[in-house]
Amino acid sequence: MKFLIAALVLICGSVSAQTYQAGDLTITDAFSYPTTGRSGAGYFTLTNDGAADALLDVEADYPKVMLHKSMMKDGVMTMEHQMRVVVPPQGEVEFAPGGYHVMFMGLKEGWGVGDDIKATLIFEKSGSLEVTFKVIERP
Repeated sequence: MKFLIAALVLICGSVSAQTYQAGDLTITDAFSYPTTGRSGAGYFTLTNDGAADALLDVEADYPKVMLHKSMMKDGVMTMEHQMRVVVPPQGEVEFAPGGYHVMFMGLKEGWGVGDDIKATLIFEKSGSLEVTFKVIERP
């Protein structure tokens, strides 16, 4: 239990404390993990203090950026492209490993701890919001 608590403290302390706001939507804890491959993922918490909205797209300076959802199908973990992610009224959507995430594809070089990955989230009602994903050490 001590190790779990220590790991959570390290993760939470490592993630940028930056908060982003667009209308009634708030983005917190935007982070990514280091990668040496040609793709990486972005994670964050999306909180809605108003009426329903939807995340429609993400733009960034990479060849391909998509919204994905990881899910288990027939005992195999798969990723499925999401055309939109609904944010319920007065609700929260977690973009986290094993679930929703932003997929950055076609990286020319890997990301290292401390790198900043800039992207723009595009919402149906709340417009565009620039976010920086901080690359942190894997737990």
